[in-house]
Amino acid sequence: MRNVEDKYFIALSNRLNFLIKEKGLEISDLAASANLDRKQIYRLINKENIPTLLTLIKICLAAGIEPRTLFDFKFDMVGYMQENSIFQAKPKHLKK
Repeated sequence: MRNVEDKYFIALSNRLNFLIKEKGLEISDLAASANLDRKQIYRLINKENIPTLLTLIKICLAAGIEPRTLFDFKFDMVGYMQENSIFQAKPKHLKK
């Protein structure tokens, strides 16, 4: 399988892998607890597949991790936005 090259996804995947290891969890046990196929978690950790938000939440809850903890990591959002031509939306009353 080809690896996903999105920088934010890579950082998120690395964060999840760190948290799983920190908890000392086995992927097979985590997958069973989350009611997911273990291959799904391996693909996520190996950066081969971008999961849905629901899948991430299931993994977090099964691992005893607050979902907000998963997303709590340093990341260059401004640089990411520039690289990907993402512009911050403005409220309608501020548009000219």
